[in-house]
Amino acid sequence: MVMDYIDQLISQLYLVKQPQQAPERFIRAFKGLSPRLQGNAVPWHLTMPEKLYNEIAKDQERFHTELSSLDLSYLQDVYIPTQKVFDYLQPAKINVERYQQYSQLDQTGHIQSFKPNQDGYANVVEYDRVSNITGRFKTVSGPMLLHLPKIYRSVLESRWKDNGTVVSLDYKSLEPRVLLATSGTQPKEEIEKDIYESVRTSLFQDNPEVNRDVVKKIVLSELYGAGIETLRQRLPNIRDLESTVGQISDWFGLEAMRTKLYEQWKETGNRYIANFYGRRVKTETSHTLVNHYVQSTAMDVAMLGFLNILQYVEELDKQEYIIPIFILHDALILDIHENSFSLINGLCKLGSVDIKKLETTTFYMSTDKGFSTL
Repeated sequence: MVMDYIDQLISQLYLVKQPQQAPERFIRAFKGLSPRLQGNAVPWHLTMPEKLYNEIAKDQERFHTELSSLDLSYLQDVYIPTQKVFDYLQPAKINVERYQQYSQLDQTGHIQSFKPNQDGYANVVEYDRVSNITGRFKTVSGPMLLHLPKIYRSVLESRWKDNGTVVSLDYKSLEPRVLLATSGTQPKEEIEKDIYESVRTSLFQDNPEVNRDVVKKIVLSELYGAGIETLRQRLPNIRDLESTVGQISDWFGLEAMRTKLYEQWKETGNRYIANFYGRRVKTETSHTLVNHYVQSTAMDVAMLGFLNILQYVEELDKQEYIIPIFILHDALILDIHENSFSLINGLCKLGSVDIKKLETTTFYMSTDKGFSTL
C-alpha cells in the first residue's frame, strides 16, 4: 500500500499513473501493529475500512499490471548505469575571498549555495533528473552552478591551487548531432567537428548568402519549433528562406522524424513520446515533439559519455588527480592536477565515441581550461 523506490522511479520515467497510497494516518497505524512489519507484510485490511482497502488494492493491482507490460530496457541499460556518474562527484574547492566578495554582489542569491566549510570546500552537489520532463537536471542541494551567472564562476578554484585547473569538457552542438544520428538519414560525407559548417559546405557552398551563422539559426529554430515567420524576422536578408529551410530540414531528415513522432504521439492520446532510448517524455503540443525527443535523447547521450570518461579515469587509477565536481547541461566539470593535463584530449575522445546504440556517430567534445578564470 506504499510505493517502493523502484516502482516510483518506473512510474516517473514511463509516465504510468501512480496508484493510490494508504493515507498517512493508516501508515502511522500499521507501525503500531509491529515495528518489524514492512511493505506487503503489513495486514493493511486491519488498519483501514474495508471499502477504502478494496479501492486502494484495486488501483495498485492496475498499476502493477501496467508496470509488468513495460519494456524496462531504458531503466536497466541507460538510466541505472549512468546514475553512477553522480557517485563520482566530489566537492568543489571554493576561493574564500571571492566567495565573500561575490556574496555582496550577486543579487540572484545563488552564490550562497557555494558557501565553503572550514576546509574551503562546498557541499557535494546533488541533482534530480526525473522532475524535468526531458531529463534535464535540477539541483536538489549543494552549489547551484546551473543558475550561477558566468561572471561568478571564478569562485571555483582548483584544490591544488596553481598546480591544478578547473576544466570543462563540453559537447559541441550535441542536440543537432543527436537529431542527425537518430533520424536515419545521415549524409554520406564525413560530418565535420563543426556540424553547421558541414551543412553549409554540403548544401550552400556556392551561395555566400547562407553562411554558417545563418545555418545555425535555422537549425536551432527548427529544433525549438520556431515558425517560418519568426525565422524571417531573424533572417530578413535571406531571399528564398523557405527553400533554404527545406534543404536543411531534408539534410537532417526532419520531416520523417516529425511524422514518426507525431504518429507515436497520437497513439498515446497526445500524452507522450519516447526518446531514442525509450524514456517517455510528456508532450502536450505537436510543435515541441522534435525538441523534446532530441533534448531528452541528448541528456542520455551526455550521461553515457560522462560515464565512459569517469570509468576510464577509474581504470587508470587517476581518481586522485582527475576529480569530477559538476555537470552543467552538456558539460562535465573536472578539477584536474597538472600531472594529468596530458590526458584531457583523450578523455574528450572517450566521451565522443562508443555511445550505446549510436556507436557509428562521433559526438565531439571541446575543452575549456578557462572555465573558472577571471
